[in-house]
Amino acid sequence: MKKMKFNTIMLALGGICLLVSCNKQLDINDDPEKLKGSQVTVAGLLPSAIQQTATSFWNAGQYGNFYPQYLAGNSGQAANIDSYNPYGFDNIWESAYLRALPTLKDMIDRAEQANLPHYAGIGKLLTALTLMQCSDIWGDIPYSEAFSQAANLSPKYDSQEQLYNVTIKGLLDNAITDLSKPLPDLAASRVGTTDLIYKGDIPKWLRAAYSARARYYIHLSKKNVANAALAVADAKNGFNKDTGAEDLQLSYTSERNHPWYTNLSIATPASRYARPSKYIIDLMNGTRYPGLVDPRLPILVDNGGAAVYIGRPVGTQDNEQGANLANTDITANTYYGKMTSPVPIITYSEIQFIKAEALFATDKQLAYEAYLEGIRSSMLKFGVSAGNISTYTSSPLIAKGANNFTLADIMMQKYIALFLQMETWTDMRRYQYDTNVYIGLTKPFKNLLGTEWVQRGNYADNEPGRNPNVPKVASQAVKIWLFQ
Repeated sequence: MKKMKFNTIMLALGGICLLVSCNKQLDINDDPEKLKGSQVTVAGLLPSAIQQTATSFWNAGQYGNFYPQYLAGNSGQAANIDSYNPYGFDNIWESAYLRALPTLKDMIDRAEQANLPHYAGIGKLLTALTLMQCSDIWGDIPYSEAFSQAANLSPKYDSQEQLYNVTIKGLLDNAITDLSKPLPDLAASRVGTTDLIYKGDIPKWLRAAYSARARYYIHLSKKNVANAALAVADAKNGFNKDTGAEDLQLSYTSERNHPWYTNLSIATPASRYARPSKYIIDLMNGTRYPGLVDPRLPILVDNGGAAVYIGRPVGTQDNEQGANLANTDITANTYYGKMTSPVPIITYSEIQFIKAEALFATDKQLAYEAYLEGIRSSMLKFGVSAGNISTYTSSPLIAKGANNFTLADIMMQKYIALFLQMETWTDMRRYQYDTNVYIGLTKPFKNLLGTEWVQRGNYADNEPGRNPNVPKVASQAVKIWLFQ
């Protein structure tokens, strides 16, 4: 896949600087229709920063969702990702390093220079979430030298340990500090209508920042069990609306269509490169929970009205292991396939499952309540009726009681609630694909890593040829620091 790489962009930026110098002397090469740096406002940067962050999260899921087995390959160039074929995630790298992170850096710098802490806080939050996702995919990534004023064609790769312990933590802490400050007296200094998510509602951004830090702490809970309590504390200050009204997500419009709609839902069956996997479908169609069909199933996937829902086995070609029997797809009739669907970044339901997991070892009753609330709120967000929510959550397969429910119950239900979100892959690797936690999970039918589970993404294909600092990694079976 041809994608413009980070270092190419840095080189291009250097060229732009030279052109600007020429323009000052010669007054040529000046496009009168293009905004100059001095004409760009912080408010004008905000919608681009939000849009590019959401695109980065969607791009991570477009191909990365083969790894947590939400999707299974069908045809085309992505067919072997679910078999752990070495694949350079160029599109993820590009959306983060070419678009989202530089825009966010510019917005933060301008906001701090203009004493606009709420804009700066939003920028720091979105930067922290983008860096966390990138580091969870690749491990070590460029940041400290990546966006300096002087073009650095070979930025160093910061270690994941440094990113987690210093960079991401600092961004989240500072975002909470900035977003906790009072509204400016001057109306023009307040975040307003260019905020595509919360329309300038800063308390919602603050709750999103606490929610993001709860995610951060649960990521580190295997490194230090004390982080579980910190995750709970932040979750209490996080999202508090069970309808999804506070979720950090970007909803698309009829003018700017949702990327799943344009990439999967309107494609013909023969051209689809991905279908929902057998694992996720069996969790919902009554196979994994015998006799209990999840009411979210017909909302999240489409089987064209067939009597049963059949997913595609991972790591198969069309004639292997019943792959041709698969009948489920993401279409324009499904929740995420609609033209105006949202791209979620972090949600209330996720926060409930974080609480449930973090409390499981210390307070089973509160953990159980959060587990049920995670399921209920997920169903509410997806539009399940009150009656169907009650039927599902009162089933003895789900409502086991605080003394009998398990960590597997929490993580399996979180898996369903976070359908098509790459956060699940981080969860799976935190537990090292433990089949006592992810019941029934199996390696791909064809596994190009031999007997290993996939642990990381490959760096973008052209990066090693452009930056000598790209880490040398033997294979995608090598664990990143977070899971060591």
